[in-house]
Amino acid sequence: MKKLIALTLFTGLLAMSGCVFIESSSISDSPRGTAGTVVNVTEQGDLGVLHLVAPADLTSKANTDLLAQCQSGRLSNVQTQLSVRDWFWIVQVYKLRATAVCQ
Repeated sequence: MKKLIALTLFTGLLAMSGCVFIESSSISDSPRGTAGTVVNVTEQGDLGVLHLVAPADLTSKANTDLLAQCQSGRLSNVQTQLSVRDWFWIVQVYKLRATAVCQ
């Protein structure tokens, strides 16, 4: 009986590991007819612990990388997507995707 309980708990924890949460936001909006070149960037963040520690500079690094791809320095329709992969509710891996239109 003890082995069955231990196996059930282990299987449950294993099934819950690797859960992914996705949070999206739009920093600015532009009309659909806006002309320009679409620029993309993906930033891999540091590891978090127990949802208490999160990478602080993930968004600023993404903004800098977007601007580096745009010679005019004018970005519109900037959208970000933050995904968090949660391992056993202890360790989190953060990834930020950002897209913008360079005018």
